[in-house]
Amino acid sequence: MNIISKLHFFYQRKIEPGFRIDKDALVVDIGSGDKPFWRADVYVDSLSFGNVQRTTRSQTIHDIGTFVDAKVEKLPFKDNAFDFSFCSHLLEHVPDPKKAIKEITRISKAGYIEVPNGVIETIQPFDSHLWFIFEKKDVLFFNRKSKEMHEVLNQNGINYSNVIHTIEKPFIRKYWKKNIQVEVLDTYKESEKFYADNKKHAPKEKTVNVYLTLVKLMRILWYKEKQIPKRIYTK
Repeated sequence: MNIISKLHFFYQRKIEPGFRIDKDALVVDIGSGDKPFWRADVYVDSLSFGNVQRTTRSQTIHDIGTFVDAKVEKLPFKDNAFDFSFCSHLLEHVPDPKKAIKEITRISKAGYIEVPNGVIETIQPFDSHLWFIFEKKDVLFFNRKSKEMHEVLNQNGINYSNVIHTIEKPFIRKYWKKNIQVEVLDTYKESEKFYADNKKHAPKEKTVNVYLTLVKLMRILWYKEKQIPKRIYTK
C-alpha cells in the first residue's frame, strides 16, 4: 500500500464518517482512547484501565468535548440518546461483544463501527485482541481466541508478517441503522480462553501528537459546538 493509498484509507476511516453526519446531530465516540473522533460531542472510555495499560502507551484524551468515564457494556445513557455513534477498534477487546453491540445500538439510532479483519489476526495476532472477526452477508462473526491458538499464531506470524501489507481491506468498516447483526462463537472453557495481559506499559514521553492536532483543527473548521442535554443520561 503506497502513501497515497494510505492517506485515502485514513480519510475513509477517520475523517469521512464525520462529514456524513448532520451538524446538529448529537454524536458519541465509544472507546475514544488516544485517537478521538473529530466530530463527536461526547467521548466515552474507561479510565479504570489506566493510560499505561494501553499497548500504544499513549494517554486517553479526555479534554475534548464532554468526556464520560464508563465501560461499553453498561453505558450511562438513555435509549436513542444519540443520533450517531462512532466505535472504532474497541469490540475486539471486550469479553462480551454481543452485549457491547446491544448497548451501542440501544443508545444510538445509527452509527459507524470498525474492527480489524480476522485475516490479520490469523497471521499476526495482537496481544490485546480476544476475537477473530469476520463479516459475511452483513453479519459480523466473532470467533473467540484460545490461549493455545494465540501462542501458535504468534510464533508463526513472524514468518508471514509481510503478507499483512498486501491485504486490500485490513479493517471491517460498517455503517449501520437501528441494529447490527452479530453472531458470537465462543465454545472454549474459561480456562482455555485467551485474555490480554494486564501488564502495565510505560507511558510515552510527551511528544507532538499529530493526530490530536488534526482533530482540533477539524473541530475549529467544521465542528458546531453544542450544549449537551442532561436528558440523555440515565442518572
